[in-house]
Amino acid sequence: MSKALDRIADLIHRESGVRVPSDRRPSMIGRALATATPDRDAEMFLHRVAGDRDSLARLLDVVTIKETFFHRDEQQLRSIDWRALAETVRNRGSGAIEVWAAGCATGEEPYTLALLALETFGSVAPPVRILGTDLSRTAVDDAERGEYRERSLRLVPSWQRTMHFESSTGATTRIGESARRLVRFAQHNLVRDPIPAPGAGGFDVVLCRNVLIYFDAPTVAIVVDRLRESLRPDGTLVLGAADTLCLTAATLGQLDRRTIVALPPHRPRRAKAPSVPAPDATSHFLHGLLALQRGDAEAAVAALRRALYLEPTLAAASFQLGRGHEATGDRPAAVRAYEQTLRTIAEHPEGGLLLEQIDPADIASACHHRIAALA
Repeated sequence: MSKALDRIADLIHRESGVRVPSDRRPSMIGRALATATPDRDAEMFLHRVAGDRDSLARLLDVVTIKETFFHRDEQQLRSIDWRALAETVRNRGSGAIEVWAAGCATGEEPYTLALLALETFGSVAPPVRILGTDLSRTAVDDAERGEYRERSLRLVPSWQRTMHFESSTGATTRIGESARRLVRFAQHNLVRDPIPAPGAGGFDVVLCRNVLIYFDAPTVAIVVDRLRESLRPDGTLVLGAADTLCLTAATLGQLDRRTIVALPPHRPRRAKAPSVPAPDATSHFLHGLLALQRGDAEAAVAALRRALYLEPTLAAASFQLGRGHEATGDRPAAVRAYEQTLRTIAEHPEGGLLLEQIDPADIASACHHRIAALA
């Protein structure tokens, strides 16, 4: 049974880029088999899947569907300058701003973008075309229906509900036509399918948020490179805060800062102010980041160790130390650094992060996924 689960985990990784940690395979893959196959048997699934792609598609649906909601990390989405993009499009002679939301799950993010465009242009027909794609056929079908329960709508303001949503049957609310007409959906596999998606040209904005954290480092590097290739020369790639934390030093070094928007989500003001690290610790931390960006992993490790010697509770530094160890090929040291980061966050939730705008939850999420990828 264990070997069968390992083979299914390898299949999931090969087909979707998602790495299932070895310690979670019995529970995670077991639940997926229970939902996706009639016999719930790993060996039988492997025997059947060779000639039945539908069985594999159902399994990937269960494994890869992620939670999302309207206005998630809205501060980052509001950093998109729609009016400047419209001016660029006019100067180019194109008809509309082309946007791709990759890995959009059940569609809340593309529809949120449509709502923000409607808010910006004050028009029922903004010059915007949004493509939402996901690996899961079930998720794409749900996105096309555009019907959502309260959990997905919890951050939608009342005025927006009145203007752009309509009541549906049962306990769901349907996105209105003004937003729906700006968005189209398609099934697309970021790891295996052509990029751009079929029927799409170059994009002015590509969003891929809270997706890369599920991939291992080689897959992240490949996907980021392909996403950048789908952009127009002056386009912008938008990654989530946790996603950018998971990029390797080599991948970071290849990114053009003009094409990256990686603003972290807004954090509410805390009653207790976070501690401020010593200036020398800050200096060593920043030197470590710069060394990572230029691909000098050994110098980065040395600088980040000095930062942690002066400020042991600096969670951002211990996380980046893990990335430095990964870049040098020292996987055990990387795992220890990530585990130390998790302990630091648990023991010092109010401080030690260095940058107030970095959410501890983003660092913790990135740690868990890096540990899983290295397992």
